[in-house]
Amino acid sequence: MQQALFAALTTMAFGFLYQVRTSLLWIAGVIGALAWMASLTVSLIPGAGLLGDFVGAFVVGSLAEVAALWKKQPVTIFVVPAIISFVPGYMVYESMVAFLKNHFNQGLRFGLTAIFSAAALSLGLALATALLRPLLRPRHPFSSH
Repeated sequence: MQQALFAALTTMAFGFLYQVRTSLLWIAGVIGALAWMASLTVSLIPGAGLLGDFVGAFVVGSLAEVAALWKKQPVTIFVVPAIISFVPGYMVYESMVAFLKNHFNQGLRFGLTAIFSAAALSLGLALATALLRPLLRPRHPFSSH
């Protein structure tokens, strides 16, 4: 529960930095908290690997699509602050430090983990958008919109 609270606060802080309207910050915070808890839950499965990152990003993308439609706002208002907690910046940093210390195997391991984590995040967001947007916002063939 504590991690969910911190995930919500982190998401809201990044939303504030990106000048998301204060009336929408709580929604972004809830999205961030739910996504973080989903990611942690999946990560408890033995051998899950990067599946937690994928599921967390999928939850962010899915809930952001719903929130954007509900509040009539762009999806990015909710996606960007909520996904930042998942970005593997620390792994990239560790990779660079290892390379600078001539620990190439360790640097490569950290670097590849960061790349695969970023790929899992991208796929989770893309799949959520690809699946939900057509369901939530159907196009009418003869409308002028």
